[in-house]
Amino acid sequence: MTDWKWDGDVIADEEQSLFTFTFKNNSDQPMLLEFLTSQFYDYTVYNTHREQVYHFSKGRFFLQAIQHKSLNSGEQIQWKSTWNYKTNEGKRVPAGTYTVKAILNVWKINDKLVPSKPITSFTFNI
Repeated sequence: MTDWKWDGDVIADEEQSLFTFTFKNNSDQPMLLEFLTSQFYDYTVYNTHREQVYHFSKGRFFLQAIQHKSLNSGEQIQWKSTWNYKTNEGKRVPAGTYTVKAILNVWKINDKLVPSKPITSFTFNI
């Protein structure tokens, strides 16, 4: 068992999907997460042909300031985001199966650099 878990889930209806991204402290000690910006996570949505149809952070701006999140043992933090089934160019995607790849943009955990950002992925149907 690792000291933490990064996971994602989705609730999809006809008009939009609600993504929930969860980081959980599985250790028996408090944990301090450090981020370089106000962008705590990012995600990309792919169709069945593995083509990118939506990228959450494209065209967005984030505060350039160090952010901290602290979690006690067993605690978790969640972020939620909705997607209206439109590409970054504004076109509605067709019904089908899609994959979300979500990245936690953490820089340090307990003052130790994170060499590769945690990634999770999941699929869902529209």
